[in-house]
Amino acid sequence: MSSPWVYEKERVLSNRLLGLAGIFFLFGFILIGRLFYLQIICGDLYLKMADRNRISVRLTAPKRGYIYDRNGVKLAENKTSFQAVLIREETEDYQKTLQNIQKLLPLDEDELARIQKEIKQKRAFMPVRIKNGLTFEEAALIQVNAPDLRGIQIEEEVSRYYPLKELTAHVTGYVSFMTEKDVKNEWDAGLLDLPGYRIGRIGAEEAYESFLRGRPGIRKTEVNAYGRSVRVLEEHKAQKGNNITLTIDSRLQKAAFEALGDESGSVIVLDIHTGDILALVSTPAFDANIFTAPIPKKVWNELIQNEKNPLQNKAINGVYSPGSIFKLVVALAGLESGHITKERTVYCPGRIQIGQQYFHCWKHAGHGALTLEEALMHSCDVYFYQLAQEIGADKILSVARRLGLGQKADIGLTGEKEGLLPSKEWKRQTQKENWRIGDTLNLSIGQGYLNATPLQLVYAVAVIANGGYRFDPHLLIAEGSDIIPLKQPLFKKEHLDLVRSGMNMVVNRAGGTGYKARFDLNGQKMAGKTASTQVRRITMKERKSGVISQDKLPWKYRDHAMFAAFAPTDNPRFAVIAAVEHGGGGAKKAAPIASAVLQETLRLYPADSYDQENEQAFISALVRQLGVAK
Repeated sequence: MSSPWVYEKERVLSNRLLGLAGIFFLFGFILIGRLFYLQIICGDLYLKMADRNRISVRLTAPKRGYIYDRNGVKLAENKTSFQAVLIREETEDYQKTLQNIQKLLPLDEDELARIQKEIKQKRAFMPVRIKNGLTFEEAALIQVNAPDLRGIQIEEEVSRYYPLKELTAHVTGYVSFMTEKDVKNEWDAGLLDLPGYRIGRIGAEEAYESFLRGRPGIRKTEVNAYGRSVRVLEEHKAQKGNNITLTIDSRLQKAAFEALGDESGSVIVLDIHTGDILALVSTPAFDANIFTAPIPKKVWNELIQNEKNPLQNKAINGVYSPGSIFKLVVALAGLESGHITKERTVYCPGRIQIGQQYFHCWKHAGHGALTLEEALMHSCDVYFYQLAQEIGADKILSVARRLGLGQKADIGLTGEKEGLLPSKEWKRQTQKENWRIGDTLNLSIGQGYLNATPLQLVYAVAVIANGGYRFDPHLLIAEGSDIIPLKQPLFKKEHLDLVRSGMNMVVNRAGGTGYKARFDLNGQKMAGKTASTQVRRITMKERKSGVISQDKLPWKYRDHAMFAAFAPTDNPRFAVIAAVEHGGGGAKKAAPIASAVLQETLRLYPADSYDQENEQAFISALVRQLGVAK
């Protein structure tokens, strides 16, 4: 017979075993439930996560599309070269490798700093660019010294090349290395891992980046726990970017570039019917090829410290007082408002007085009695002072807006500026002052707060020349927008005829301000308007003692020189503007440049060949408009 103590001992042991079994059962239930949750409920999720750890997806760089001019001349293409890269995991001492390679490829402090930064940021198996644009001889030299350059590999690369260099730099733009600031989406982030990948900066390269870039390829590789590639699982090759054709004629680019010479300025040639920009030149320029590799600090400093701003595209973001070119706007405003007629004359004594202030004509002795055509021909300031007082600033500004001033032409390039049409409301808000009669008089001769880009001014002249039709100036051939025949012109024909007649007299009648720039090319002539815009105030004391000659002033104090024109006079087809910063005088500096460029334009595009070239485009535009009318 068992004692009570033994029975109690067995009972306690039994209870403990049951408790322990319960605990094991509970843990088993939890484990099975967890396995069920992980493998059944979340199985797909963790499978994908495991694949992401096992499979590496990388982008491969596409080749950029080419840029052509209207005649098929290459403005931007690709060329094959070599680059040296360092893979850190393949060298025991990458610092020693960098020291050794510097004996073969000199690296400046900026390049070394960039290399050290990328080595620290990238994983050990990722390539880091050491130097690109290597010649065959440089690449061969590195290969010969490979035993001392552990971790260095030579790769073939495709780099951008601009055959015309400075001639088209502001139009094509350039490409440079992609940075973290350029990342906008996942594709961009992947491209950062590609050593030496470049994207468009300024010009067409930037404007049409997504079109030129192409589509990156995808390479899926199996990787080990350290992230190294084991084998390629799937690969889709990169698709080359699309080629684009610009409206630019490289022959005219060269003519305009040479005509400008060492001046700081710009030239634009515009087809007044199709909107094609045949030439767009800004000087001084730069060789776009220098940006395809890291630009030396010395070269960069020379560019940004140059007082003539070679990096600025003056054709679209240079803003200047339009000077006497704006008198065309005032003339149209006077005719449209009925304040001036063909026969009416205004007397110019050399100056007019408003209150206690005198407003002077550029000709101290005055011009005498002038009609509108004669006032344009001689560029008489007093005539337009008087006319502006009669019609008022609001009507002048209304005509200016219709001619495209104060707004972007939007040709696709970044950096284009709007210019400024200074209204009464604008002055109240920005200057905290009321509009005064003196502001209207300054406006009438294109001075004061008013400013515009060369592109806006040549567009305004083109609208005057083509009969008053608005159109879209553009650089891409696909964006052609031929003159729309069914649109109503902006101004009356007789008013435009009178203004064009005055512009014709500026160039082709003795005494006209642009007379010395005239030409007769097989019966084809040009009509235009000179302008000299002040960049400094002439004091009364200087007027009394004699205004200082432009040639005797320091360069930065000389007037800007401009000349806007169209040709031929009897059947206008092309408009041109030449703007020379601190050129001293429109007639002396800008007019001869525009004249030379227009003559070359007429030689390259004779009337017969031009008409045949555009006949089909014109018919297509007409058909499109008829379709819309229906």
